[in-house]
Amino acid sequence: MLLLRVGFLNISRKITNFYPAMRLQPIFRDLSSGSRFLLLVLVVLLSGILSLSLTYLFSLLFWGRDVFSSSGDPDSMNLVFMRFTQMFNQLGFFLLPPFLFAWLSEQSPYGFLGFTRPKNIHLLASILLIMVAGPFTGVLTEWNEMLRLPAQLSGIEEWIRSSEVRAARLTERIMNAPGVSTLAVNLVMIGLLTAMGEELLFRSALIGVFRKVFRGFHLPVIISAFVFSALHLQFFGFLPRFMLGLAFGYLFVWSGSVWVPITAHFINNASIVVASFLYNRGISSVAAEELGTSGSGLWIGSSVVACLVIMIWVYRTRVSPVKPEQIT
Repeated sequence: MLLLRVGFLNISRKITNFYPAMRLQPIFRDLSSGSRFLLLVLVVLLSGILSLSLTYLFSLLFWGRDVFSSSGDPDSMNLVFMRFTQMFNQLGFFLLPPFLFAWLSEQSPYGFLGFTRPKNIHLLASILLIMVAGPFTGVLTEWNEMLRLPAQLSGIEEWIRSSEVRAARLTERIMNAPGVSTLAVNLVMIGLLTAMGEELLFRSALIGVFRKVFRGFHLPVIISAFVFSALHLQFFGFLPRFMLGLAFGYLFVWSGSVWVPITAHFINNASIVVASFLYNRGISSVAAEELGTSGSGLWIGSSVVACLVIMIWVYRTRVSPVKPEQIT
């Protein structure tokens, strides 16, 4: 844990030292709270459009037009092309926009994003939280999958289910590819890039913006968790993802460091990648979707209690909260 903390400290120092101590006033520093939110949305859209355009251009150069002809069928898509587009769009839609927004609107962009040294106990708590949350999130997933839309919306429900089936097939094909090198690529693509990009956007940037709109931090955390889950466009996985979003949001606010939810998010995603790899090679008999889950009421109850205890522990060891007016 000490090595992990030293690593985060070194990265935070490099980020801080890279950015000059004195800088020009950000262009959009004086925007109202609502305008800041619109600026964030605009930055995400423009960055995403640029990302999609560059992805299309590079794909044409390296693979030609034929690579797009099979884009509707996950089973016949080019795996290298799939990984390339996934990683490039992670950068464009999630990782780059928070930095651009912070540079344009904040006097202390890295402080706003939460690049501060985390406490060892908060890093440990984030890891333990993911380790014990499996039965709880598993039962939430089961409840969510049993939800049905009204009969009048049966067409929409059918479209949602077919879309989620296709997304699951796509993910399965990426995860099931053999080889240790593939495991390393998936850990970077699904584990590291996703964790950093989504936490910086949904926790650092979005919570930071909404804390200037609402008093306190509970409503910003709830809104960010809702947006985080909704934008995954997976209705039948909304509830467990929303609860994870809440946990990540409170980890961020109470620890004062974005490295803490990034750690939790990475451990969550990386454990699924590793579990899939071990299962596909016959080393483990536990499939990724079954990892940590249990139908036992005792295990589910214990998981809920353990999650609550860990979050209370983080709350009781929280850093001094930064007031909204101090976030510049």
